[in-house]
Amino acid sequence: MKGPILVINPNSNPAVTAGLDAAMAPFRLQGGPAITCLTVAEGPFGIESQADSDAAVAPMLEMIRAHTEAAAIVIACYSDPGIDAAREVARAPVFGMQESGFLTAMSRGDRIGVIAIS
Repeated sequence: MKGPILVINPNSNPAVTAGLDAAMAPFRLQGGPAITCLTVAEGPFGIESQADSDAAVAPMLEMIRAHTEAAAIVIACYSDPGIDAAREVARAPVFGMQESGFLTAMSRGDRIGVIAIS
């Protein structure tokens, strides 16, 4: 795998990105791919509604277009804003936290639940 794994926080809250960066520390292995956490500075401060999600997509896509070196991209927001559009513009595989979590949970059992902060 060449290039970094980009973990994109589509909101503009740098504290969220700092938390993501800290959570990635155990996955930064010697000889493994670099993991770079990025904040979409032009996005909404938080993503709590469909309007917030919509507002995050265009600047996130610009960020993805600017990072052609990425080996993989993770949209680090539970609602996976713009995941289909991101897959259209990205040169690398795009993963969403929600989709990945659901698919993993569904592979382990037929009853799952979601606990959300809002």
